[in-house]
Amino acid sequence: MRTTIKNVRIFYGEKLTAPQNVTLEDGLIKYIGNELPTDSDIIDGEGKTLLPGFIDTHIHIDSRENCELAVKSGVTTFIDQMCDKTELIDSLRDPDEPITNVRSVYLPVQAQAGKMFIDAIGYEPPYVKTKEDVRRTIDTEIAKGAIVIKILLDLPPITTGMLAEDLIEETVCYAHECGKIVSAHTTTVEAYRLAAKYGIDILNHTPKDEPVPMDIINEIKQKDLTVIPTTVMQEGIVRNMQKIMPERAGNFENVLETVRRLHEAGVRMLVGTDANRTNKMCFITHGESIFSEFEYLHEAGLSNLEILHGATSTAADIFGLSDRGSIEVGKRADLVLVEGDPTKDISACRNIKKVWVRGVASTL
Repeated sequence: MRTTIKNVRIFYGEKLTAPQNVTLEDGLIKYIGNELPTDSDIIDGEGKTLLPGFIDTHIHIDSRENCELAVKSGVTTFIDQMCDKTELIDSLRDPDEPITNVRSVYLPVQAQAGKMFIDAIGYEPPYVKTKEDVRRTIDTEIAKGAIVIKILLDLPPITTGMLAEDLIEETVCYAHECGKIVSAHTTTVEAYRLAAKYGIDILNHTPKDEPVPMDIINEIKQKDLTVIPTTVMQEGIVRNMQKIMPERAGNFENVLETVRRLHEAGVRMLVGTDANRTNKMCFITHGESIFSEFEYLHEAGLSNLEILHGATSTAADIFGLSDRGSIEVGKRADLVLVEGDPTKDISACRNIKKVWVRGVASTL
């Protein structure tokens, strides 16, 4: 089926275009211009903005329902950042209906889990003790189809101790040797320091106990690393911890201050929510939570354009998804139609009128 969205303004990176017509066919964007095909299903885009489908760069998948829910909020791609359900992920790589599709890291390289981590996810994950273990883990996850290699850097009680530095270095070196970038779980300043020291490509989360010092942030910028702040998850954890463990709650203002510092230093940031239904410390809704993430990032100083890039083209570039993330002829027709102009008002992203996945309209 051929579909044309007529008279719609297109998000083209730095601004919106004048109203144009966009034709979708065979799962791809086939035409952008002023002509209007006669043999096409016509959608009126007047007063609306056409965006690339959103990429949530940090979630945890547990069922197909996660994807069915998320597409309603315009999220067309998930980057799952830890999951042992290989068959589930494989079934969602390119699902047979217009729902969010998934790429995963599968399981991370990590030290032995502590009680808090085991309690949060419900089981004890495998861990590494030697360089040979590191290589074996990386080989296993690549064979599954890991989009990047994940490494968990955390302190007790999340782990029984920080992963040894020689194993951190081995993870980065061997992953890069295998042609994979490395994505790290970094919720403490110490984890940020180690990630910066060893040039880990992507840092996930933001410390709650104190803002990250500028010397570490400057090293992150100097090494051209990327951060996924997951502010919506950090806010949820602080809120919940204040109820049950107030002495360990941290402060959400520290999270926002770190994001401000990263932004002012010019560090690249992506949009990720840590959406999940498995972490007992804080459940985050798949899909809808991306709007809260947009708004927290805006509160911390990111411009609307920077936020939109972090959920579309920049996210696609960092994760090597060259077939999506921008509205160009030949790219996947993963698209979101919203009322209004999100380059001026980021909350306009909530006003979704239509979502397409590979050119097929999803039922909202």
